[in-house]
Amino acid sequence: MKSVLLLILTLSINVAWGCEGSLQHQQQTQQQLGIMVQSIANAIDSPSLTSVEPLVRYGTDSRYYVMIRGWIVQELAGVESQLAAQGNNADPMLVNKAKYLKISLRRIDLE
Repeated sequence: MKSVLLLILTLSINVAWGCEGSLQHQQQTQQQLGIMVQSIANAIDSPSLTSVEPLVRYGTDSRYYVMIRGWIVQELAGVESQLAAQGNNADPMLVNKAKYLKISLRRIDLE
């Protein structure tokens, strides 16, 4: 959750400094970015075949590719660290999440 809030803050600052135009346009852009970040966070937190789509849709957008791919890589590193610590008694949910994140990365990289 902390990383999501930091990401939203960073995006908001970048949007505020980089956008020209009215305050209303900036607010709409920030709202769209917030929706994107929330949908990605939800997709990562609830792995399923249908939740891969938001990750791929936003991850293949050249504006967000680095951010989203980096986010998924960091999530995968955390899950793999937990799996390594658990050894043979690994939680099946973590195993599924690792597979899901790897599938998401492959789909983003292949697009």
